[in-house]
Amino acid sequence: MAKEFRSTIAISAAPANPPLSTHKLFDSSYVEFTGSPVDEFTIRIRTVNKLSPQPASFDAYQGQLVLLGTVAAVESFLRAVFRRAISIDPICQEKASKKDVSYAAALHLTVDLLPEALLERISFTSFDNIEKALKELLGVSGELPADVKSVIDDYVKVCHLRHCAVHRFGKLGASNAVHLGLLEHKVLLEKPLILDYIALQNAIAIATAFVRTLNGFLFNVLISRLPDGYFSGSYGTDRGRFLVYYRMFADRASSSKSAAPRFIYADFQKERAKHLANLHKAKK
Repeated sequence: MAKEFRSTIAISAAPANPPLSTHKLFDSSYVEFTGSPVDEFTIRIRTVNKLSPQPASFDAYQGQLVLLGTVAAVESFLRAVFRRAISIDPICQEKASKKDVSYAAALHLTVDLLPEALLERISFTSFDNIEKALKELLGVSGELPADVKSVIDDYVKVCHLRHCAVHRFGKLGASNAVHLGLLEHKVLLEKPLILDYIALQNAIAIATAFVRTLNGFLFNVLISRLPDGYFSGSYGTDRGRFLVYYRMFADRASSSKSAAPRFIYADFQKERAKHLANLHKAKK
């Protein structure tokens, strides 16, 4: 059989690849952040935003890179909060125990990092994916509150802008146009994203609102479903148990810091007592 003809014209010269030892590019001495995932997000988003070009000399492409870093910071928060919730909460553990992980993950990841393997196939870039992960891995039941739905919807828009920047060098694809609203965006298909300073800062604000709203929501979900008798009603007695949840969600790195744990504990006990009193009254 005759060999297929294939020309060998050098239309674009390519240099030889330099060596890239990828195993040397990761920090083996890295120690996991010990603060809350929301604090880690706050620190990262500040660092990312330092790279934002200023209004007078704003560069749209540089702005797109900051947008990528913003979404990466959110995704890191989500993975950290899911992983730690599964590590400490019995209901989350029960939900996660039904899921499969790869053999390599089971063999090489430590117990506290193993839940990370459950998230490898999850993309937190759509409402459905985020809601599904909350329900299937963290056992969040019922319909999501309106404020949580709203921040997810807004954040997903940022994810679509980021998708354009990553996969299409800023140009709007058909799938992204459909999700953003085809009626308004169909004339913009294959047009480049022009991200200005205000739009970038708004996107960062939306990402931050999403993280903080979800952080507060999950704290209340996890702590509210602890069984009766889990807390005695005395902060001195319950301090150790309460701090496990408080430290996972407490905001200590932003300008709007969480109240001290004893005050959060007191508010929780008041709310639970009021709820139980209303249930008792309803039964009469």
